[in-house]
Amino acid sequence: MGACSVANRDRGRFPRLKTLCNLALLLLQLVTVAAYWGMVSARPSYMAISQELYPSSERLMNSWFADTLVSMPAMLVVGAIFVLSVAKEFAGLSKLRRIQLNALTLGVLLVMLYMAASPLYVAAA
Repeated sequence: MGACSVANRDRGRFPRLKTLCNLALLLLQLVTVAAYWGMVSARPSYMAISQELYPSSERLMNSWFADTLVSMPAMLVVGAIFVLSVAKEFAGLSKLRRIQLNALTLGVLLVMLYMAASPLYVAAA
């Protein structure tokens, strides 16, 4: 078993296409994490808007859900999901399994981003 057999774990069809698809999914995960980070870093601005809309509430957009998801602990969870996704690339899985897991991880990250962003924009509209 030489270095070539370790690097090319997938003997199936279209290995380069699978590699490109896997890299694209990882890039989309990175973009999603960056968008989440941007939303969390803009929390003071959202809080100022929230105080104008809901002066009696100390929660973000008068929502426990938005207050929880647009916070640094939630960002740490999102970051940990991304780090685990990158770490799994070195676990010796087949290309198809990595693509499936990356698609699932991207879906989870997008759902978290949507759930965090939707209370902000619905309340502000």
